[in-house]
Amino acid sequence: MFRYIFYLIIAFSYLVSSEPINFREDDSSLRVASSLNPKSHIKIFLPSIPYSYIAKNTNAGLIRSADNELGWVYDLAKSHTRVDDYTYIFEIRKNLHFQDGSKFTINSVIKNLEYFKKSPFLYTNINNIEYDILKLDDTHVKIKLKQKYEMFLYDLARVYFYTDEYLEKYSPKGAQTGSANKAPGPYGMGPYILKSGYALGEKQTDKLELVANPYYWDKRFPKIKNVTVYTQLNMNDALDSVVNYEGKLDISPIPFNKKINVVMSKYSKLVIKESTNNFLIFFNLINGNKKLKDIEVRQALNQALNQENLLNFVYKKEGKISPFSTSVNYKVVEKIANKRKYVEKKFSEEKKKKLLDNLVLNIFTQDRFRFLWKGIEFQLKQYGVKLNYIITNSEKDIYEQLLTTRANKNSKEWDLLIWGDDDWYYQNPWTVFFIYENDSPWSTIKNDLVMNKYINKYFETKVNTKEYETIVEKILYRARDMAYTLRLPSHNKVIAVNKEVVYEPYEGGMIPLWEIELTKNHWSLRKRKEYPKEFYTPVKPQRIKNEINE
Repeated sequence: MFRYIFYLIIAFSYLVSSEPINFREDDSSLRVASSLNPKSHIKIFLPSIPYSYIAKNTNAGLIRSADNELGWVYDLAKSHTRVDDYTYIFEIRKNLHFQDGSKFTINSVIKNLEYFKKSPFLYTNINNIEYDILKLDDTHVKIKLKQKYEMFLYDLARVYFYTDEYLEKYSPKGAQTGSANKAPGPYGMGPYILKSGYALGEKQTDKLELVANPYYWDKRFPKIKNVTVYTQLNMNDALDSVVNYEGKLDISPIPFNKKINVVMSKYSKLVIKESTNNFLIFFNLINGNKKLKDIEVRQALNQALNQENLLNFVYKKEGKISPFSTSVNYKVVEKIANKRKYVEKKFSEEKKKKLLDNLVLNIFTQDRFRFLWKGIEFQLKQYGVKLNYIITNSEKDIYEQLLTTRANKNSKEWDLLIWGDDDWYYQNPWTVFFIYENDSPWSTIKNDLVMNKYINKYFETKVNTKEYETIVEKILYRARDMAYTLRLPSHNKVIAVNKEVVYEPYEGGMIPLWEIELTKNHWSLRKRKEYPKEFYTPVKPQRIKNEINE
């Protein structure tokens, strides 16, 4: 408690003082240690979709997600040709090896693609798409779709290749979350090997250990030998670990109202990045409060929230106001939002109070969103809304309720549930749209035939075309008109990073652990026991813009 009072005093002194804080520039990139020191080690906290973040670091496919306009780069493939709307030919890199050192060949590609075809993941439409896989020669494979499906490349970035042992021993089955980290071992081809723990979304260990893959195809990476990942920490403990200690935590997202704690820390610096990640607040229209089935009640709840006040006082200006629940940092969403102002029927203050007075709602949330709910509760209380909380520090508890609600099998009564929906699809708003799909376990709304018609069209529409913009606009407007979620501003990534870690976040749901570097003064490499006092001076916060939207 004393520490937080201390930070408040510092913050207040800073605000009233005419003297600015004496920042130093972040020079960590100029003091980088040599790569892959056997002692090099970082510790990170992943409170949202850890299974996806870890899978993208321990596994590899033909292509992988990336911070660029396409949303992907080549991985095990070195090039590809799209012959027509249905046919893709990929050229595979030579001299590839699995993490256990065994050779990876074109036959490995065929076997894994055939395996995936029989057991695809279930969070897009790939499980309903038929296609043929044909070996052309020792370095080329052809994939021919039997129907139009424009999300194929986005899906392909999540199709990972495994050793025969993993496929036979663990039989990864397509799921609503992940199946790539069922057990530790050298079973994939990514830059890191899962040494201990597992992460599947609905269940996971609270700690996972990763170690650098000596057979990774790109010899420039990884640059750090060991990584410890925590998946379920109390948010206050995580903040304390990254701000007040060395060696406990190197990278962690933080509540927006704790920026000053990080800035004034001896050990950490503040890194901020525009992001396509989303905070999604679901309305339970399956078995929640019956009043929520009234569209006017949902619309009134949305209208009761002052978005500008949320942005300024709760988000601490770390984001942008969006007319939709989908992040306005998506290129296509930003274009649609700027094209014309969203027009809705505004309720009078009197009607909002009549609709919302004495409304009692059960909130299911991770503790890291408490700061956000405080701001929401303050505003809704003005209309007579009362919020009751069920709080967890683990996302797996969120999934346990969210993914069972549609089948009426949720064990907790909830009316609103918040999920940290990090952009696992990269510049493709399917990351949000999939929660509106009919009969999906991710959906907590009743089937909407109009929306499903739009979604089916979305699957077969080419990205970056006028037709694509039109169908995205229809989905966005339908979701807003029906008030299927409680809308929030689009948020930035706000991250505490150890001062001796060189790390630039990606815009979406990916942490490129293989690119991260350490300085010689990092706790895992430093010969001196104590952190040098000359580095105590606060580092100037680093604010990184999303270059894709520039």
